[in-house]
Amino acid sequence: MKNKLVLALAAVVLMGAPAFAAIQNVKISGDIDSTYLNRQDFGLGTKTNGMETAGLINQSTFITQTTLKVDADLSDNVSTTVGLINERAWDSENSVGTGNLNAGGNGNTWAGSDTNVQLYLAYATLREFLYSPLTVTVGRQYLNYGNGLIIGAGGLNNAASGPLAAVAVDLTKRKTYDAIKATLDYKPLTLDFLYFKNLSNETNGGGLLTAVAGQRSSATADDSSVFGINANYQLGDAMNTVAEGYFFARVNGKKSTQASGAKDDQVFVPGLRVSTNPVKGLNTQVEVAWQGGTKATVPGGTTDDGDNIHRSAMAYQFLASYAIPLAQIEKYKPTVNASFTHVSGDKNAGDPRVTGSTWPSSGSTYKAWDPMFESQGGGTIYNTLFNLTNMNIASAGVSATPIQDVTATATWSGLWANKKVGATGSPGGLGINNPLTFFQPDGTSVAPATTTAKMMGNEYDLNVNYNYTEDVLLGVNLGWFVPGSLFDKANRNTASQAIAHVDVNF
Repeated sequence: MKNKLVLALAAVVLMGAPAFAAIQNVKISGDIDSTYLNRQDFGLGTKTNGMETAGLINQSTFITQTTLKVDADLSDNVSTTVGLINERAWDSENSVGTGNLNAGGNGNTWAGSDTNVQLYLAYATLREFLYSPLTVTVGRQYLNYGNGLIIGAGGLNNAASGPLAAVAVDLTKRKTYDAIKATLDYKPLTLDFLYFKNLSNETNGGGLLTAVAGQRSSATADDSSVFGINANYQLGDAMNTVAEGYFFARVNGKKSTQASGAKDDQVFVPGLRVSTNPVKGLNTQVEVAWQGGTKATVPGGTTDDGDNIHRSAMAYQFLASYAIPLAQIEKYKPTVNASFTHVSGDKNAGDPRVTGSTWPSSGSTYKAWDPMFESQGGGTIYNTLFNLTNMNIASAGVSATPIQDVTATATWSGLWANKKVGATGSPGGLGINNPLTFFQPDGTSVAPATTTAKMMGNEYDLNVNYNYTEDVLLGVNLGWFVPGSLFDKANRNTASQAIAHVDVNF
């Protein structure tokens, strides 16, 4: 009788126990990246009490970024990935409530502790889902297409959330999207279909509308969504040519207070990228993209005047990299590279452009490029200061391995405004209303004194990386941004940065 009772109790316990999926393989990985950061004069001469309080005029701090990732294979065709991250300044244990969630100082703040752990990866991968070439990935994941001109790993790389948003917003590793991605692999053709929520970390899926990210407050609109298709075709020729075509769309919900019949903010982006290797060691790429749709409520307009205008913007980019094939210096692996990027501007970007406005109407087309979710220029000073719009960027650089396991890279970048920049807050008698703002490492913005010249400045960067072991990387980055004649003399201080870090992968 006693044995029967024990067996009955055991059966009840087993039936009440939770069911767990069978796991074939589990891999745990991650990294610990500790960085010393010194930044000087990122206001280019502008000094405010707020900047002094935030330590932005002379920023000197240590930060540590820790990630932990778990990959589990449940079967041959089903796997999951979960990633946790902590980013914080050293000896910073208090609650954080002053960090802007995105560049521009839109009032959103990070609530929590610097020692909190956040979820930055959480997705499931289903291979051969219903159809053998189809793979579906659902959840928080990385997305990156081409060189990240439209959609790159993490989106706008001078905007972020988390504790580093108040310290060094451009250095965050929280660079993922809440998305659904379906991949059809028809080698040599690969098709990606994607959908993700814009600013999905917001409670209501919204965010205050900005000229940069098209985000909108939940009080005036519902969710903002992104749809896209990307087609990558490998031609299989002797030059390893790859052609990539895409179409992405960012669509905001209807704004409840908008004038009857007016559309909300929408951006439609078709584009094409080609990469080829015409000779040994030389890779060349060209990419061109257009933007259409509707620009909602140009700055200076109101929510009930129907101030919505047509978008027509353009971007193109040329890149080249050449590994010099000289036997005498081959052991140093010398490589030269060059690039040119154009993103269109609008000299009257701030005009309301509506009948009856007190501002001068300047046409019915908005020509300024929307940065979308670009991920280019990471680690540079100009990437922290400026959004990728109304700009021409020329870069040239050289890299080499002077001694074993050490790689050194030197880069020059020149920046010019595509359209003239006007005085802050008004046409300023210049016939233009296109004031310039640039961002600070904590995500806040500064309105500098400017002229009508187009030369934004020159940047010089030196990077040295040492692979101490296959798992340990030591790196140093030195950079100087010298403001050009676009800035008034009051804003021509050279901005500089020195970044040293130790990155241990496991």
